Amino acid sequence: MLHASDLKHGMIVRMDKNLYKIVAIDYHMGSGKMGGLVHVKLKDIRSGFFLDRKWKPEEKVDRIELDRRTLEFLYNDAEGYYMMDPDSFEQIQLGKNLLEPFDSFLHPNMRLPVEFLAEEPVNVIFPDWVELEVVSTVHSISSLQDEVYKPTTLSNGMETQVPQLIAVKNISGWMQIRKPTSNGRTSPESPPELVR
Repeated sequence: MLHASDLKHGMIVRMDKNLYKIVAIDYHMGSGKMGGLVHVKLKDIRSGFFLDRKWKPEEKVDRIELDRRTLEFLYNDAEGYYMMDPDSFEQIQLGKNLLEPFDSFLHPNMRLPVEFLAEEPVNVIFPDWVELEVVSTVHSISSLQDEVYKPTTLSNGMETQVPQLIAVKNISGWMQIRKPTSNGRTSPESPPELVR
């Protein structure tokens, strides 16, 4: 058990027999007779539904520790995503809900941390940055290298705009996966979108 004031982003808590991951947390200090509050946005790790909750800082919350192992992505099919433990060579099938939003960014032999609860995979931690190779782009159309962008196709089939200096076979390490939410803000729990 943990005081609500000690909660941090990314922790897993149990409420009403369900497990939730903390995706956003905000502390509001009280004033006068009104006490402080801890505002938390939670994501059900099995269903993916979001929930907002408020606690007093002194309230106790049941924190759950997950086991984290780094697994290697192999392939995916209609049943799910298959990963391998590089130490034991054991293959593990992950549900589609864990990796489907990141499907276009996956490539064979990519290593990803996976969190387990009693041998059941419940969460995959996808990196904030990925490197993608430019497979096709047009020649530079302007001497204004920093002000004009050109269309480009990346190794995962995604099309985007890049600066004039980028050429075929360049690795676009400056691409970032940003995950927009329904309100336009970004969150690490939303489906990814490629941005500059």
